[in-house]
Amino acid sequence: MNANRFYAIFAITTFFSCLLNIATVLSQNVYPTAKGTNVKIDGGAIDYAAPVTTGGWARGIRFYNSDMSTHFFGMGMLGSANLPTRFYMGFHAQSPWESQLGLHILANGNVGVGITNPLARLAVNGNILAKEIKIKTDITVPDYVFDPNYQLPSLSSIEDYVKKHRHLPEIPSANEIQKDGVDLTAMNLALLKKVEELTLHLIAKEKEIDELKETQRISLQELSERLNKLEK
Repeated sequence: MNANRFYAIFAITTFFSCLLNIATVLSQNVYPTAKGTNVKIDGGAIDYAAPVTTGGWARGIRFYNSDMSTHFFGMGMLGSANLPTRFYMGFHAQSPWESQLGLHILANGNVGVGITNPLARLAVNGNILAKEIKIKTDITVPDYVFDPNYQLPSLSSIEDYVKKHRHLPEIPSANEIQKDGVDLTAMNLALLKKVEELTLHLIAKEKEIDELKETQRISLQELSERLNKLEK
């Protein structure tokens, strides 16, 4: 075998060997390799690096059906340039980072359910079902209504206000609620204040009624005594 033929065979053999090694490495990236097997990471982590770009990017995990023909769910990080924008988890055939059927966490900690750009610590695009909701607040609870020095608004002044504005004092109007929504804490405390004021009015009215009853009883008693004298 001459030298040229030897080097030619060596080059071809090396080339196919490299292809085989590349195929082997690539095949190792398909997990699991058999039914019932799993990928286990005992220590360490999976690291994703932001791409070198000035535009937007997304890095994450996508889930497909069995033959890899349909992408239906994804989770990962969305960013722009070298900064992360939000973490996402959502159902979407193409762009899970835009999904209205998922969870989005912004870099400032705001969390959106069905909302890609939540403007509050928790924003939900839909109903919320819970066994219990407890709100802690630093707003003053209106027990000051029961202070002896509290100026209780008269019913006539409330009547005048309602006729003019078509809603109770210190309670937002229907238009305001439609435009800005309802602050549940502020609304509940405002309604509590109205209930407390109403309670004071009822107590006062009950006293007035009792006084009227007593006055009426005395008047009837006096009238009865007069009639008895006349009959005699």
